[in-house]
Amino acid sequence: MAKRSDRLDTERVVTFEHVIADLMPFIDTRFKLEIQLGTATMTIRDLLDLDVGSLVELKKSAGEPMEVLCKGRPVMRGEVTVLEDSLGLRIVEIIDPQRKV
Repeated sequence: MAKRSDRLDTERVVTFEHVIADLMPFIDTRFKLEIQLGTATMTIRDLLDLDVGSLVELKKSAGEPMEVLCKGRPVMRGEVTVLEDSLGLRIVEIIDPQRKV
């Protein structure tokens, strides 16, 4: 019976450098990030009753980090901050650092 090798000779060892090299052709590709403020559940009746000035209670506490979504998948969390006349987000957590690249 032939001895089975744990690794095929043609198999490439994946290193961080290989991953970065594979990504280089796409490094300037733009994609959309979404910052999720919170969620709410309501009936169609409640939705139709909304008017200018209505308040919608979100299922998120004040001061709780916002989720950053990429293609609908949470990738980071951050705190809302003010940058001169704009809003910004200070990243406080990378959700899965192993999948960052």
